[in-house]
This record gives sequence, structure tokens and C-alpha cells, in this order.
Amino acid sequence: MRIEAGYLSRQAAEWFGDAPALTFAGETRSFRAVNEGACRLGSGLLAAGLERGDRVAVLAYNRPELVETWLGLEKHNLVRAVLHSHIDAEAHAWSIDHIDARAVLFDSRLADMIDPSRHPGVRAFVAIGPDAPAWAVPYDQVLAAGSPEEPFVDVDEDAPCFLQLTSGTTGNPKPWIKTYRSWHAVVDHNLHHLDTFGPGTPPVQADDVNLHFHPLQWATGFQTLYPYLLRGGRTVLLDDERFDPDVLLDTIAADGVTGTFMPGPLLTPVLDAVAARGRYEHQLRRMVIFFGTPDLLRRTSELLGPIWAHGFGSSEQGAVTTRLLPSDLDGHPERIESVGRSGSPFFDVAIFDPLSGRRLGPSEIGEIAVRSAMSLGGYWGLEEATREASFGDDWFRPRDVGFLDADGYLYYADRAGDEIRLGDTVVYPHYVEAEIMRHEAVALCGVVGLDEAVVAAVLLKDAGSGTERLEVELRERCAAGGQREPDRVVFVAELPTVLGGAKVQRRQLREQLLTAI
Repeated sequence: MRIEAGYLSRQAAEWFGDAPALTFAGETRSFRAVNEGACRLGSGLLAAGLERGDRVAVLAYNRPELVETWLGLEKHNLVRAVLHSHIDAEAHAWSIDHIDARAVLFDSRLADMIDPSRHPGVRAFVAIGPDAPAWAVPYDQVLAAGSPEEPFVDVDEDAPCFLQLTSGTTGNPKPWIKTYRSWHAVVDHNLHHLDTFGPGTPPVQADDVNLHFHPLQWATGFQTLYPYLLRGGRTVLLDDERFDPDVLLDTIAADGVTGTFMPGPLLTPVLDAVAARGRYEHQLRRMVIFFGTPDLLRRTSELLGPIWAHGFGSSEQGAVTTRLLPSDLDGHPERIESVGRSGSPFFDVAIFDPLSGRRLGPSEIGEIAVRSAMSLGGYWGLEEATREASFGDDWFRPRDVGFLDADGYLYYADRAGDEIRLGDTVVYPHYVEAEIMRHEAVALCGVVGLDEAVVAAVLLKDAGSGTERLEVELRERCAAGGQREPDRVVFVAELPTVLGGAKVQRRQLREQLLTAI
């Protein structure tokens, strides 16, 4: 089927015109202005010598130009490749070369990360923001060379729309191809998810305000940018170079924010800041939480209200695939340990035996598999990885382990391959980390296996509070929660993380501990 590339932003501009669409640093742009900027950006790149179908790597902190870039590349059938600011320059260079990128758009503050990627195959380096390096073209210059007219480009719905690179926790990021069809499935799924947040929460509408404070290039943009755009809601951007919970809370209150995406590890300092204020007035209706814990979810309800959905998903899917709502706990408090059920009727989840490929029944632990139109695609130039990412029959393997209960609720155990095997015993680090994270003194935790031992690396809120007594308390907490006690608890000054602290990199943590212990 043929479709118009990027027609969603054109429709939003036609439907909502001069209504406020995008706010950053106190300035607001209308839907019409954002769409015109997108048209100029895409056509400006074509004027610079790019051709439709070319790959364009994008690396930037949250700012309005990034939104224009997303929309503009999609409109003009230029394939955006999502680079992440937490990944090192060497990995960026590999990705840019692997996808044969013809242009690189980057935040001028990240020029040093892009500099090693300069080679003749890249026709244009475009710097967003002040102080553009001499070897790059300023973003405004590209915009000035473009046209505000709609391109009306028709494409096959199975053509690549953009490349979503994985988070880089298991080696070089892998570029997953999102086709126009699979991308529209993501948007459709997320609209249903946000429209059905629970009793008393209305569907997304024009009076909503959606805040992006975590990298737009990761889940917050993938999951919530388009649904609010298509309903006429206003988007507020906070620069994600630095995270400040008080700035976040002030913005939520001042802008009347009704929705946001929140990584669990960043939720702890946010809730601490809420508690410190004693009273906090807000208009939040929908907070999508990833990597949360039961205690964090309960505390969110206590301090902010039952406004959350605890989500689970993968970079390749691009959406809250399953989600747990506060209303799911009515009469079933045990479900708070789960990551919920399908976020929409358009998504199916199952558990498979990774060795035999057999589909498993309720309460049988195995590898999680998912199936929907969102899964259509493959890794760019990585045929073996693409084959290994499927159980067949279009069942995608996110490489996560868990089980389903009889009511279809998914219980996440860990990343496949991260389990610790001690003889006949299997220890899932995620469960041990969750128990340790329940302690009020703990900011973040990573658990790995070292020399037949389970080692917990613990980052404390108060760096100087690590004592033998606290170590005993953390071990006892694990035992009381039915989890394997760590053989060692190591208090650390920092943990290797990605995505603004959202994930602990266990491979790097293992190397760090081998050096330190």
C-alpha cells in the first residue's frame, strides 16, 4: 500500500493551526510553525544533495530543532537513525558507517562525539545550536535553504521510516528498521494505551500538556510525542543534558503538565523532592514509568496519586507493550510485582522455551516473545541478528525472561543471559536488585555474578553512609523477600548506566568490580 510520508504532522498542522504545540525555554511554537520548520528542514537537506531514502544520523539533546528534524525527515522520506547521547564516540562512528549515513545532525554541545565520524561518505554535518564547529553547517542555514511547502511524498508502507538503535547495553547499538507501517502501528498502540489509563482519566485531548525531560531520542519521544501531537496537546521540552528534580517539579506545576515519561531510577529523587516540599500541587494524569519497583509505584500513588502506568517494552517495539495500571491491583495486590498485560488489543505476548521453541503455559518461566505489527522489521545490515530475533511465525524475541500468570499478567525476571547460575540454582539479578532498591538509603543497585558469588554494587543516596550494619540490612531484606542473599555488598561511588541512569550496564559493572575487588 502507498501512503503519504509524514502526513501525521501535516494533519496536526491543518487541524490545530495556530494553537500552541511546542514549548521550550519559555518560548512556544504553533502546530503550523512546527510543521513548516519540518518542511524546511527536510527540503533543505535535499537541497544540500541528499536523496530520498538516504540515512540521516541524529544526535541531540531535547530542543525544538530535534522535533522539527524528526518530523521533517519523515515527511521527505529521509531515514532518521537515532543516536543516543550516553553512547561513546566510537560506537557512533561504527553506527554511522554501518548504515552508510549521508548526513549527521547533531547538537553542537556533542561535536566531540561526532568529530571521529567524519569521513567522505557523509555529505553534510549539520550543527544544531550555537558555536557550530568549522567543519559543520549551521542548522539555521539548512532551514533557510528549504521550503515551507508540503512535499506530499508517497512511499510504500513497508519502506524504512527510521532506524531505532538499541541502547547499547550488549555491544554496539543495533539499528532496528521501523517501516512506515510498523511506525504507524506504534503510534496507534500508544494512542490506545494513553486513552485507556484507567477510571476517571479522559482520553488524550487538546487541553493536555506532555513533558519530555528524559532523552526524546529514547522512549519518551518514541512513546508519547505523536499521540499528544495528533490530539492537539502541547509538548513541553526540558533540556536533558542535566537532570534536576526540582526544575522538573517546577516545570510540571508552572506549565500544567498532565503527562510525562519517567524512568524508575529517576523517580526516586523526584519523589524525594516531592516529599521535601510537603505539599505539591499538580495536574498530572498520566505518568508512564519504566524500570519501576513495587515500592516506587506505591510511593507514587501516595505522593502524586494513582496517575501511573508501569510499562515494559523494547527499543525494537517502541511502545509500552505491556502495562500495569493502579486499577489492575483492585482485589489483586500481588499484581504489583508484574509488568501488566497488553497495552492494546493490537499486541500479543507469550512465553517460549528458548531451546525447544515450545510455547509455555501459565507460571512457566521462559523467554518472552511478542507479536504485533510493531514487530515488523529487522536489523539494518545484520541478517544473523535479525534471524536470531525471532521464534518464527513473526514472534519477536526482546531477549527478556519471565512468565505469564493465568490472567495474562506478565512477570519480568531478567535479561536473557544475565541470570547467575550457581550449580543447579538460577539467580535472577533483577529480583535481587528490586529487593535492595526497597531500602530507603539506596539510590541504585546492580547485581552480577563473580567467581561463583552473587555481588551487589550499591549506590547510596548519601555517599558516606555505607556501613557493615547497612550491608547486613540489605542482605536480610533479600532473604525476607525470598531472594538469594548477595555474597558481597559493595558500596560504590557510581554505577555504569545508560539512558540517563535508566539501566545499569551489568557487563561494564562486572569489569568494574573485577578491577576493584
